[in-house]
Amino acid sequence: MSDSKRISEEQIKQFVAAWYLALDQHVPPEECARLVADEGLEMIFPEKTLHGIGDFKAWYAGGVYADGTQAPGVINIFFDENHNVVSVKADISGDQARVDVTVAWQASWFEPPAAKSKRVSLDAIQRWIVRKSGKNAYGLEVVSYNAMAEPFKYAPGFARL
Repeated sequence: MSDSKRISEEQIKQFVAAWYLALDQHVPPEECARLVADEGLEMIFPEKTLHGIGDFKAWYAGGVYADGTQAPGVINIFFDENHNVVSVKADISGDQARVDVTVAWQASWFEPPAAKSKRVSLDAIQRWIVRKSGKNAYGLEVVSYNAMAEPFKYAPGFARL
């Protein structure tokens, strides 16, 4: 395969940074959806395993999952989010790659009628599969995403999910 068709480590690192920036900024759902595959998408989160772009949009912004359950939307739950990429390790195979990402995540959320919000601080080791795509400026899309490839490492004194 020619180098122009291969995914580069730098391209992957830029894509990972763009993904977390989109989550931190709560970009519009259609903008965030350009970073994930339209077909064959699977994403594993603590609260739900998502199958397809429709489930992703419901998870992100709220709506109904394919199984009929209601999703509040993570952008409607968490605020003051910060994702800090600790490491990105990629195993590139032509036009796709397996990517292990370690990310330090902090976020707040509020559960009425509590007097105060909660704050979480954790390190997550995630495993992604990305492939070439023309959907966005980074030339990649997420096909598989496991947010909990290993158990979360919570910072002492912070809330737990």
